[in-house]
Amino acid sequence: MRTSTISTAIAMVALFLLAACSSIDCPLNNRVYATFRLDGDITKMEDTLTVAVPRSIDYKDNDTVIINRLADFDSIALPMSYQRTTDVYVFTIKQKDSEVSTTDTVWVEKENNPHFESVDCNPQFFHTITDVKFTTEAIENITINYNKVTYNDGKAHFLIRFKGHSN
Repeated sequence: MRTSTISTAIAMVALFLLAACSSIDCPLNNRVYATFRLDGDITKMEDTLTVAVPRSIDYKDNDTVIINRLADFDSIALPMSYQRTTDVYVFTIKQKDSEVSTTDTVWVEKENNPHFESVDCNPQFFHTITDVKFTTEAIENITINYNKVTYNDGKAHFLIRFKGHSN
């Protein structure tokens, strides 16, 4: 009889511990994205945009395409790396009414800041953008609009202006 009481007590303690751990509130959207919004007098880009991320620093491997032939857009969201201090994006603009395409490279320099919601959740990385550099084949200008990147951002981090696409 005594063994039955101990077994029941252990089972109840285990049940309470399992119930206590079932309400972990880890964020579901834990990937952070840098948002680029068109700057200038245009409201949407009619040419197509492809954005790729080079697989290696020396650019000898194939790129990973993250946006393919996007048209009629006013902003884009690009994923940021967790550990690198510089993210590189390759923008290719293909003109709507021709076969002409132009390619630019964008370098986003940032600080990576670990962010912890709970000891039960995986660590996240937020970022502080420190600088942006770019080539100028199709891009006229990129400015930093908001330098803090988290998974709850509502503001555009960058304002981007393409050549020939502003009045």
